[in-house]
Amino acid sequence: MDFRSSAQEAVYCNLCETALVQIHCDTCLTNLCTACVGEHMMMGEPTGHQFVRIQSIRPGQHPNKCLISTHSGKRCDLFCKQCQTQVCSSCIASGSHSDHKIMEIQQIIEFRKKKAANDKRLINSLILPSYVTMAQQLQNELDHIERKHEEVVREIVKHGELKHLDINKTVNILKAEADDFRNIQVRTLQQEITAIDGKISSIGEVIANAKNVLDSQSLIVVSSYESRCQEFKMLPQTVNVKVPQFKPRMISETEQEAMFGSLSVEDVQTEVVYTEMPAALYSSPLKELMEEPEIISTIQSCHSACLHSVVCRGNDMVFTTGNDCTIESIRLTEKGGSKLQRARTESGNKPWDITLDKDGHLVYTDGDKQTINLKKNDKTQTLLTLDNWKPLNVCNTLYGDLLVIMDSCDQKQARVVRYSGSSEKQSIQFDENGKRLFHSYSGHKYIAENRNLDICVIDCQAGAVVVLDQGGKLPFRYTGQMTVPKNRLFCPLGLTTDSQCQILISDISNDCIDVIDQDGQFLRYIDCGLKCPWGLCTDKNDYLFVAEKGGTLRKIRYLENERLP
Repeated sequence: MDFRSSAQEAVYCNLCETALVQIHCDTCLTNLCTACVGEHMMMGEPTGHQFVRIQSIRPGQHPNKCLISTHSGKRCDLFCKQCQTQVCSSCIASGSHSDHKIMEIQQIIEFRKKKAANDKRLINSLILPSYVTMAQQLQNELDHIERKHEEVVREIVKHGELKHLDINKTVNILKAEADDFRNIQVRTLQQEITAIDGKISSIGEVIANAKNVLDSQSLIVVSSYESRCQEFKMLPQTVNVKVPQFKPRMISETEQEAMFGSLSVEDVQTEVVYTEMPAALYSSPLKELMEEPEIISTIQSCHSACLHSVVCRGNDMVFTTGNDCTIESIRLTEKGGSKLQRARTESGNKPWDITLDKDGHLVYTDGDKQTINLKKNDKTQTLLTLDNWKPLNVCNTLYGDLLVIMDSCDQKQARVVRYSGSSEKQSIQFDENGKRLFHSYSGHKYIAENRNLDICVIDCQAGAVVVLDQGGKLPFRYTGQMTVPKNRLFCPLGLTTDSQCQILISDISNDCIDVIDQDGQFLRYIDCGLKCPWGLCTDKNDYLFVAEKGGTLRKIRYLENERLP
């Protein structure tokens, strides 16, 4: 229909449905009256709407026109999922798409743009920095190999100068061998650098393409977008290169054929090994928050007095802790869960918090004994014993490290420490201005790593969630919303993250879960009859487990499946 319709063909606003249309949004294919433009701008991306006056639109003018010439350039408001193409009303009437799944075109636009935005975030924050870092490491290795080879050649020359002139031939032969090894290794490293530079260039093209999709108003451009993140998931590890060692041999007077020495080549090695980035960083499908979260099952824990920590292993096992010295394991079933066993801590102290290591073994903190412990095959091993620090809450990271939030024994300081095995890799205590990031007191400070590698910490005393990037810088703090379900002060206690890089925070005073995105923007409450929610965790299918203070464990579904294949 011509937008400049006559009175007999009046077109009304798609929002209020009462006023005549005066403005058209080319981005969303929506007709609006002037009063509804502001409300429409709040929908979708804040800067993603392009408006034109109805009078300025010529008949048939629209970027999303039917591709079939016989359909007179009709506007396409629908999309055929089987054919992966836009369709108009004439396409449907022709029967060529019968039995095909037809969707609103706006659904396709929103999904593809969200996918492009997700890919752009992933590439910018994780993939590109990983490739750049690897290129620098290879360049450093190349420089190191060059220096080492120069040292080897100098040793050969120095040894040759001490010997008789008639063995110069042997010296030259060995120099040539050393140069051959060097050339092979240098060539391998240079090839890897060239390959990675090519990948970085390709990544730049992907970013530009994603930006073009995000900025484009053309359905052809947007609907044809395909993610290329899978192309970059395999990162080369540092090339394993070993330099040959020169082994000199003194020549005796009686030897007719002097043994000058040789290059030790047994350990010489030039090998490129590729490793895959953690699947969690790139393989998460897009999921939407459900309108009404639902409790799937309710399990009564043995920690009836107080249940404060929960962690999932796979889809069929959870572990819980409370205020006693036991860790409970629960096998999940379709009807809920059945208790398997309770294991005591080695010291008889209560476990302050629990997590699973990269191999699925249970790790717990013993604050009173100042230790971090591993339970494996019913045996307990002390991983770390801390001096002057009390380990509180702990989480495992995507790369297999442990993040531990701890208080000093005099309760004057608090910090986050990253451990790789028993080695301390990172300590975070102050912001860029030297101010303390966390309040110091003896209490729970739950910690989790987001899928974008941010570090999320509950600071209960401050009533805040402190979010740090992987370098320890502070992007934001979340301190709750002005309007809450029970109008009580925000009291965060537990937290977890999900596959969408969303952060879930238990508000024990308002009996709800706050859901925020990776940038700290509030998304919604999960308010489905919870009572004093405390510890939280999600499984690999994004089911949420909530440990209530009274000992009840709830399994909640709060995310829809991916909207489009």
